[in-house]
This record gives sequence, structure tokens and C-alpha cells, in this order.
Amino acid sequence: MKDGAATASNKPDINERIAVRVRDLRSELGLSLEALAAKCDVSRSMLSLIERGESSPTAVVLEKIATGLGVTLASLFENPAAPASPVSRREDRTPWKDPETGYIRRNISPANFPSPIQIVEVMLPAGAHVAYETSARSTNVHQQIWMQEGSI
Repeated sequence: MKDGAATASNKPDINERIAVRVRDLRSELGLSLEALAAKCDVSRSMLSLIERGESSPTAVVLEKIATGLGVTLASLFENPAAPASPVSRREDRTPWKDPETGYIRRNISPANFPSPIQIVEVMLPAGAHVAYETSARSTNVHQQIWMQEGSI
């Protein structure tokens, strides 16, 4: 399947969803590509490729963008068109795979349901390492880890 294509169930491709979310969040903040590039230390050309769904950005790049937009990384994977419900089903949540490390993440918390908690499933391949490089956020993000298998 090509980036941006819809699946048989008419769910947008995850890279297309990320493209739309980044573009919409940037627009809501009234930021130009240049202004967001300066805030997140990602080049204007890379941001443009991501917003057009022509790039599969790494987790590190997406975290920089999320920080520049003032949102959590998990929010870049959300589908704003999904109906708000307190119920979340795993099969309805689209996984994303980091092209650099092969780690897979999936938002578990219900889409579009107001909550201060975001639950994310992360499957990190043995030996993989993701080093986020972003600076402090304007809001606190608290994280907890539930290890189901392996060691950390």
C-alpha cells in the first residue's frame, strides 16, 4: 500500500493521518512551516514532506515536532474524525512502526475522549534504542511503564 492510501475498511494510512494531524495542529497555532521548523529543530523541507505524507518520519523527528506544537507524541497518531467514546478496542487503533528502530506503538486510550491520561502500547525490539532529543515542554508529561516482557 502506498503512503496516503486508504485500507479496505477506509481507515487512512497512519502516515497520512500523521500528515493531516501535523498540518492541522500547525494551522491551528497559526504557524508557518518556517516558524514550526525554528521551534522544533526540524527542517522546513522535512516538515513539508511529512505534511504531504511523502516521508515516514522517525520517532525522534515526530517527538521534536510534537514538542514544537506543544502536544504529546501520542496526539500525532490520533484520528480527529473518530467518534468520541470512553471505549477503545485494540483492533480499532492503528499501529505505527518507527522506520529507524522498528519499534511499534499504538495509542490505546479512546480517541477524542477527554482525559488527562494517554495510554500507549509500545513494542521495542530487543536491543533497540530510542533517544528523544527534545527540550522541556511547557506542560508536564508523566509516564509510567508496564513491562509485560523483557527487561529495561
